[in-house]
Amino acid sequence: LSGDVALNNASNYFTGPTVAQGSTGTWFASGSVTVTDTAVAAVIHAKLWDGTTVVASGSVTTGGANFEATISLSGFLATPAGNLRISVKDTTATTGKILFNATGNSKDSTISGVRIQ
Repeated sequence: LSGDVALNNASNYFTGPTVAQGSTGTWFASGSVTVTDTAVAAVIHAKLWDGTTVVASGSVTTGGANFEATISLSGFLATPAGNLRISVKDTTATTGKILFNATGNSKDSTISGVRIQ
């Protein structure tokens, strides 16, 4: 990511880190997102997918306002329908964020894909 992604609708997933890859073969994708909610303790869901097929999903509950948490996901996908991505939804409030630079290293939310077959 090159900037934070606002999670400003509790009903929608927002696209975080994305990697472009080919549409043939079997791919292994792995990534993580660092998330927060600036107002409340929040339940935040994430999914690793290609826009059609969910490969992995996870959830975290932050400890309170401005608490950060990391969700890591990985999995295999044959013949991806689109770019591999991690999408995130703050189910509690409209004040959540996917963070890109909480550590100062600009790599707090990333994804990688490797073709294995």
